[in-house]
Amino acid sequence: MALGKVRTLRHALVAAVLAGALLPVVSTEAGAATTLPPGFVLRETDTGLGQYQLTDFATLPGGSLLATAKDGRVRWLTETGTGGKTIATLPTRPDGDLGLVGIAVAPDYATSHSIYLTRSINVTGGFVMRLSRFTVTVDPAGTPSGLTGEQSLFEVPGFYDVHGIDTVIAAADGTLWLSIGDSADFTKVDPGALRAQDVNQPYGKILHLTADGKGVPSNPYYDAAAPASAASKVFARGFRNPFRFSIDPNLGLPVAGDVGWTAWEEVDVVQRGSNQGWPCWEGTHPISGYSGLAGCAGVANQPPIFEYQHGSGTLQGNSVTGGIVYNGSSYPAAYRGVYFFGDYVGHKIWTMKYDDQGKLTQAPSDPAPFTDIGGPVKFAAAANGDIVYADILSGKLRRLSYSAGNTVPVANASSTTDPVTRTVSFDGSASVDYDNDPLTYDWNFGDGTTATGPQVNHAYAAGTETFTATLTVRDPLGATGTTTIAVAPGNHTPQLTLTTPGDTATFAVNQQVTLGAAATDAEDGTLPVTWTSAVRHCPSEATCHAHPGIGGTGTSFSLPFTEHPDSRMDFTATVTDSAGVTTSKTYTARPRQHRITLLGTQPAALSIPVEGGVSTALVTEGASFDVDAAPLGTDGVSKFTGWQGGPATATWIVTVGTSDLTLTANYATPIDQRYDADAALRAKLGAPTAAEVTDGTVRYRTYANGRLYWSAVGGTKYVTGPVLTKYVAFGGHAKLGPPTTDTAATPDGVAQYNHFVNNGNVGSIYYTAATGAHAIYGEIRKKWAALDYERGLGYPTTDEAGTPDGIGRFNHFVKGTNVGSIYYTATTGAHAIYGEIRKKWAALDYERGLGYPTTDETGTPDGVGRYNHFSLGHSIYFTAATGAHAVKGEIRKRWAALGWERSYLHYPRTDEYVTNGVYRSDFQGGYITFTLASGAVDRPW
Repeated sequence: MALGKVRTLRHALVAAVLAGALLPVVSTEAGAATTLPPGFVLRETDTGLGQYQLTDFATLPGGSLLATAKDGRVRWLTETGTGGKTIATLPTRPDGDLGLVGIAVAPDYATSHSIYLTRSINVTGGFVMRLSRFTVTVDPAGTPSGLTGEQSLFEVPGFYDVHGIDTVIAAADGTLWLSIGDSADFTKVDPGALRAQDVNQPYGKILHLTADGKGVPSNPYYDAAAPASAASKVFARGFRNPFRFSIDPNLGLPVAGDVGWTAWEEVDVVQRGSNQGWPCWEGTHPISGYSGLAGCAGVANQPPIFEYQHGSGTLQGNSVTGGIVYNGSSYPAAYRGVYFFGDYVGHKIWTMKYDDQGKLTQAPSDPAPFTDIGGPVKFAAAANGDIVYADILSGKLRRLSYSAGNTVPVANASSTTDPVTRTVSFDGSASVDYDNDPLTYDWNFGDGTTATGPQVNHAYAAGTETFTATLTVRDPLGATGTTTIAVAPGNHTPQLTLTTPGDTATFAVNQQVTLGAAATDAEDGTLPVTWTSAVRHCPSEATCHAHPGIGGTGTSFSLPFTEHPDSRMDFTATVTDSAGVTTSKTYTARPRQHRITLLGTQPAALSIPVEGGVSTALVTEGASFDVDAAPLGTDGVSKFTGWQGGPATATWIVTVGTSDLTLTANYATPIDQRYDADAALRAKLGAPTAAEVTDGTVRYRTYANGRLYWSAVGGTKYVTGPVLTKYVAFGGHAKLGPPTTDTAATPDGVAQYNHFVNNGNVGSIYYTAATGAHAIYGEIRKKWAALDYERGLGYPTTDEAGTPDGIGRFNHFVKGTNVGSIYYTATTGAHAIYGEIRKKWAALDYERGLGYPTTDETGTPDGVGRYNHFSLGHSIYFTAATGAHAVKGEIRKRWAALGWERSYLHYPRTDEYVTNGVYRSDFQGGYITFTLASGAVDRPW
């Protein structure tokens, strides 16, 4: 049974509660690496089903047990675990996760002898998954002896050898609870997994059925007109593989472990009509490759009560095993009402607690309290409430018991035999005292002799071929544990020779792995060979786990190599002689792998979902899987356009060939998108001459006749001709920022321009044949724009430049034959000066004469004159009659005091001049003189 998951697949046999009890068990304990809380003891009962076979178990009235095997065997065990026998071997399809996986005992078993089994069965053209009711036949002593009268209650086709029909629970009210996985491909994104969302299909659901297999009327989608319809049977949906679940005795609701795919395992308290989200969600996380499917649009997700991540950490695992609520009284009070669950791959058991609303009140502890406890695939309760679970790794039932005082030690014994000397070496050192007390070891060899010590040797006398040896271990308080071991002193170990493809051989998917075996025994001659196989999935070496596979018998055995990613295959040949001595040899077939690498023409999220969403991985030759490209690059604007050499769709199913493989996803940047969509633009710019360049937040690409730029603030815009030449020479986007317009013509058709923006500051470059290309930006550009751009001052004839004193900035302009300027300082702001006033200012040595303009050129109130004021306290006034003249200092102050041009003096006719040591300016109505002695004095003509 493929229990565990291929990184993306942890097809764990997750455990369900059965109402029956398990009476005291006998046998050996867990290995020395097992860690349990103080006072707990772990004891075992061997079911006789063997490694990788035990899937489920149930208790019959009276305390005996029925256990199921993946290969179809149903085995009966006495209440003490001894005297077991196989009562039936049913036809099954044991591939992958499938086989005989579930059993429940009818509540009226005492009178009906009915049980329920879930299994997969081969049929022509495929297989079906079936829930059946059987009648247990009994022998004259009342002991179960067989199964008869199969009645199919539920049957659906299967699609893949994973996530099949799972747990069955026979409730006290006569109804049945049933879980079934999505039956979807685990190696790739499979749209078939969306069956889990469709209430008209039973896959990926927990179902609630009547005893004859119809829907229970209280189900959320029940249709009284069609009680046998799939929707009528659905209690909850959106599961990937709810292999094991239980019914909480207080809530009356299923509590399920749903096995995850790429990263998360979850435990769900399942409400009526809830949607657990698969395949659109894994736990509380949207799933790469699935969440973008149309069928996932708007899918709600009921959050799990608890989720944990894949890995080998203390609070991590790889295949959740749903469990049961402890309702006994022998454990400490802290464990009462606590939910026990585990992880099949992580070999651990956690506990947690939730309230009567299904809300978590006590999270699982980190680390887990029970570790290295085997591979739990089913939880149930003993008669006193003790937690019991099926360990598929050993084929044993394991029981957690607790002693409040001194804990009874557990004996464990093994032996090896030298038949030539009839000497048996006994080893009891694996015995356990959970109180960590020192133990004494007493051996009874079964021939009347004894010895003490953890490891002893004993030579048996000739004449008797079999003995039963007994080991008793005792702690300092006198508590004892006992185990027995059968020995055959004169028996030779069977000899087994394995013929293999060799340790260096590697295999592609579906390539046959063929082995041979020959077995002989000194006492028995040729022995029959039994084969078992397992797929060992290793997402990492720390998280390797086995998926039990198909077995067989004979001197040869062959299977196709597994398609499970990150996996190898173990083939084990076993022979057992008449004395019960066993020899086994294992051959490991390893994959022939090649590296798959995903690249994008732009940075983007590219993933191999089956490998956990990475963008590069070693994958087995011949494996088919999907790769997935995000619709947008990591920049949020580059669009996926297709795979090079592959489809235009984001998902591509590929098969690994005989060499490494690199797959490239094409992304069209915003520059590509505009260029490719605009034929006129392509004709204007010509062919690209260089690759696209990314410089910080700006991208650009050079073409024969220009460039395309992209930025988040400006979008995709082109710059051409002299404007581009100036832009690049001026410092490009580092100085002016990216373009916010294409290169365009001004309304008068004379110029070309582009606008730019740099951190919110707008700049421009304007070009005319007469003026050339010049940059204008900042406060000077704002002033130019306020004066109506080129329609006001004309076109710039300079770039913005600094004045010689380092204080000001300016641009010069020309409109026709008229020259203008805008000057800026931090104290005066930006102001325009042009025409005759500018000529006068220039004649007076610009800012070195009168200072910087503090006003734009402005008209006087009478509409006759024009003027500019300047920072040194001077002004220039102009009229057509008087021309442009500067008024300065004390003379300007006197003129201003008289009312400027509104006074009797009117407008100046001269600049200020000096005659005979007197400063003087002449006006239309008179003049003003200034001396230090007399100050400023005005006089009429």
